[in-house]
Amino acid sequence: RAAIREVGKVMGLSQDVIARLSGQIWGWSSAAPGEDRMRDAGLDPADGRVQLAIRLIGEIIGFPRHLSQHVGGFVITQGRLDELCPIENAAMEDRTIIEWDKDDIDALGLLKVDILALGMLTAIRKAFGLLAEHRGARLTLANVPAEDEPVYDMLCRADAIGVFQVESRAQL
Repeated sequence: RAAIREVGKVMGLSQDVIARLSGQIWGWSSAAPGEDRMRDAGLDPADGRVQLAIRLIGEIIGFPRHLSQHVGGFVITQGRLDELCPIENAAMEDRTIIEWDKDDIDALGLLKVDILALGMLTAIRKAFGLLAEHRGARLTLANVPAEDEPVYDMLCRADAIGVFQVESRAQL
């Protein structure tokens, strides 16, 4: 859908046409729509801009919108990494990056590790400290009760604002 929106904007198509291309014509498939499908969506298959947009969408659909680096990701190999994949210097001094994306690494069966620096882990550690100090409860991630009925009741009510990893409606 991002490819459709971006090409539509570049081609100067209206939001209405972009929405029809995105939802009614392309839907969840990456195959280009036929003329009947275009007519059903109220688009003119003979319109040169629409034809060009469809061709361009077909060429870029499935490509990432932009490339990025994962600063906490690293690859572990049995041998030398530079013998397996291309490596280049990163913008930061004394850093290198591999030129393959995570999907390439997964497809080749290489071990990829992601390290996340989550501020929430510090908040949890501080909460455990406060519980120990004020309530005498000595909790760790390993001994927090997994079956806490009030927590499940709260989640069933979608009352999860501020609850790490489940605070948005999409995650419930």
